[in-house]
Amino acid sequence: MQFLFGYRIQNLWYLAAKSEADHYTRELQREQEEIDTIPDTEAAEVAEILAEYGVEPHEYGPVVNALRKNPKAWLDFMMK
Repeated sequence: MQFLFGYRIQNLWYLAAKSEADHYTRELQREQEEIDTIPDTEAAEVAEILAEYGVEPHEYGPVVNALRKNPKAWLDFMMK
């Protein structure tokens, strides 16, 4: 009986980890698609996030522009 309980717990952990990984992959794909198809909206989202931290428009403008020039970094930022 102990073996079956341990086996079930392991299966639950596996399913939870797989579900989390699948969710991350879907979000990554969604963010990439949005960066590709609606970059202005995504740039506004970055600006909004930074503004919530008290960063002023004249300060976050260059950051947003730098991220737009580096799509890999932009995607990484959006996934944090």
